Amino acid sequence: MYPFLRPECPDYLKNCWEILGLRYEQAKQQNPKYNFTWYADFRYDETRKKLTAMTKGHCAFCDGGHLGVMSRETVEHFRPKSRKEFHRVAYQWENLYPCCDRCQSEKGEQYEDALLIADEEGYVFNDYFMVDYVTGELSPNPLASAANQYRAERTIKLYGLNIDQQPAVRKQELKRYLQRDKDKDVLDDFSYRYFLMDS
Repeated sequence: MYPFLRPECPDYLKNCWEILGLRYEQAKQQNPKYNFTWYADFRYDETRKKLTAMTKGHCAFCDGGHLGVMSRETVEHFRPKSRKEFHRVAYQWENLYPCCDRCQSEKGEQYEDALLIADEEGYVFNDYFMVDYVTGELSPNPLASAANQYRAERTIKLYGLNIDQQPAVRKQELKRYLQRDKDKDVLDDFSYRYFLMDS
């Protein structure tokens, strides 16, 4: 998870996210099978573009790049919209993140308070995680506090950050990064920046 700064909530969303969340909550109360929709006032396309710009085109969780090319550009609810206690934050700017298909499908509707997100105030990658350049895997940093190790472990598990080909793909991206044109290519052009930044 590569750190990023969240810009201020767009004015159009400031003025309506609570109203939209209440509308969604009431719709779910009236019909538990009500399907979530991005209401027009949310301006889905515009909001999605702002979120994707926030992470420079990377998934907010695995940091895979080129959203919209390598994966659909999806909007992830950090606190799941399906859970009753989070219906009202379904349209809240601070609860929304650009996300790749893989991370979104892996996390699904799971959530726990320990889960990390890289725009959290004071977030520093090495306070939670370490990388293994031989295997390509992420793991909790053994020098971190027990609480931070737990948060890292839960985040790795819920987003599936080490499953299937993820470690191998990180190693492939590292190889590509080491062969880059240092005069033209910058870190933001690559996926898994947290894996590359100390290489």
